[in-house]
Amino acid sequence: GSTLFEAAAWGIPSIIIPIPEEISHDQRSNAYAVAREGAGVVIEEANLSDDILIAQIEELLSDQSRYNKMVHKAKKFSPRDAAEKIGRELIHIGLSHE
Repeated sequence: GSTLFEAAAWGIPSIIIPIPEEISHDQRSNAYAVAREGAGVVIEEANLSDDILIAQIEELLSDQSRYNKMVHKAKKFSPRDAAEKIGRELIHIGLSHE
């Protein structure tokens, strides 16, 4: 999960191959959340082949418009001020219980 959010914070479009759901449901859920937002694409491990991976990489790198949209979507998916917003909300909640 954290690698996906780190890539998104830097605006790096992702090609995500999640480990099987029976091993980690969260990883698969996070992968599809990134894909739904347009910040990456998911290739299921069962569907993975050299040809599919290479085609996906070439498609992403050859379409500058799509790549730029994915960069924008990735940054939007993981706003840089998220930690500050969470911290402020926690302080607000704490102060409201004084």
